[in-house]
Amino acid sequence: MEHFTLNNGIKIPKVGIGTNTFGKIDHNFSAPINMETKELLDAFSNGYRLIDTAIMYRNEMVIGKALKETNIPRELFMITSKISARVEYIRDDNTIEGWLNNSLMHIGSYIDLYLIHHPSEQNEENLRLWKVLESYYLKGHFKAIGVSNFNIQQLSYLIKHATIKPMVNQIESNPANWNHELIKFCLNNDILPEAWGPLDPVPNKEVLSKIGMKYQKSWAQVLLRYQIERGVVVIPKSHNKDRQLENISIFDFKLAPEDILLIEG
Repeated sequence: MEHFTLNNGIKIPKVGIGTNTFGKIDHNFSAPINMETKELLDAFSNGYRLIDTAIMYRNEMVIGKALKETNIPRELFMITSKISARVEYIRDDNTIEGWLNNSLMHIGSYIDLYLIHHPSEQNEENLRLWKVLESYYLKGHFKAIGVSNFNIQQLSYLIKHATIKPMVNQIESNPANWNHELIKFCLNNDILPEAWGPLDPVPNKEVLSKIGMKYQKSWAQVLLRYQIERGVVVIPKSHNKDRQLENISIFDFKLAPEDILLIEG
């Protein structure tokens, strides 16, 4: 595994795994939790150490259970969770702290990366939530903090008014919406961009497959490689052990400049 470095010096794997349907009946996002950890343990054995969950996924306790079931030391993992800035989570500081404490209880004694999942339309509300995350970071409960789905204006406000600059912005980035300008803004401000759902949608799959033949790689591996080469963390999701391994096996080739032009085109 290769790593990027956050603006507080912490290392983060370049490839992680999304878990929003893990530990649920039929892998259905809205289905009841069944506490199944097989796919997570498969991911661990395949080399995944960056694991992405959220309060809204309802499966933080499944992640915590898998961490207890594996023989891999906890300090080798980077567990991410998230709290939304929607009103039901942030009515007041006590409500916010209740949700954050639940996350800590479910996952363990600390969480490596904690994000604001969805921004409020009110910058002041985002800042209010952010200040609580800052306090948990300063107490050591969170090793790093960041945001998700923030646009340039929302990020700019937070950078200007926060005590601690966000370390990550988890955003959509795929061939249907590369989000070039937002990614450029993040990189220029020392905020690491992270792509959720990096393999969907993919309208240029034919182009990617053709490039993949050159490197003996799949279209998905080409796409994920492109993202990490431009400085973006990727968190693809798969319940299939073989597909998980394929998605993480992208560190043995480098894309030629002409291939990058084709991908972006």
